[in-house]
Amino acid sequence: MKLLFTTIILFLTIASFSQEEDFTELDDNQSFGRWDLGLNFGLYMPSNYHAKFYDGSASNVNNINYVFDNKYWYQDIYNELNAADTVLVLELPGNMRYRPAFQVGIYFRRTFDNLMGFSLQFDYSKLYASDKFTMQVDPDYIATEPDIRIYDIWGVEERINIDILFSRFFKLDNPMYMPFFEAGLNVTSTKVKEHKIKIEDLQYSLVDVYLNGSYVPGMTQNEYDIYQGGIGFGFTAAAGIKLRFNKQVSIDPGIRIYYQNINLENYDLMKPAFAFFIRLGLADFFGSDE
Repeated sequence: MKLLFTTIILFLTIASFSQEEDFTELDDNQSFGRWDLGLNFGLYMPSNYHAKFYDGSASNVNNINYVFDNKYWYQDIYNELNAADTVLVLELPGNMRYRPAFQVGIYFRRTFDNLMGFSLQFDYSKLYASDKFTMQVDPDYIATEPDIRIYDIWGVEERINIDILFSRFFKLDNPMYMPFFEAGLNVTSTKVKEHKIKIEDLQYSLVDVYLNGSYVPGMTQNEYDIYQGGIGFGFTAAAGIKLRFNKQVSIDPGIRIYYQNINLENYDLMKPAFAFFIRLGLADFFGSDE
């Protein structure tokens, strides 16, 4: 949050140096076509369909059996839970979900005198998907029934949304307010950063860093940097209103809809996602065409 406020202050400072000394009243007929630079801030709400990649099921590339099938890890878990007979996974997550994520980015836009234009923007988000799984434990006590325990499973990923957009602005009687609509191609770069479970004080990654080998304590083993994710394609559209405070500075709140493919193994279908955003726009940042 401190970074957000610092960025906004720096942006407005740059904007203040770009303004004319006298804030000329906005003219509805003034030329609007220039190269613009802006910063995006928003709330990204991805489709929870792709969060199922992290639910640990046997059909997924990262699955919970990877941990429990290792006899050394199983013994550690068995001891940690103070079990007397058996330890087993009872139920996997049924509601794996992403948290809404902060989105920050930058855009470049060329708008022509007919109020049509095109833009290129890059938005970064760090996503966190989580849920619970249950285990059945036979405890180390006489004449006790098996008990059910609940533990955390989660995944962390980074996404960069790259949008190539065509836009159209609309004039109102008051030139300070300009509604806009934009649509275009979405390219999404996804990278899985973490996929883990936690059982009491033990944490295990579900990513097979041994490439189908098996962890053996005390043995020297190669661990590999496993890349999961990739490039996906889709479409995006947005609508909002441009609030023009002078010839250079504007704030553009809006809402965006994505229909995107996220490149996660077995979960790469096209699904909708949404974002609420505010842009801080600086017109003629690269100089006027006149």
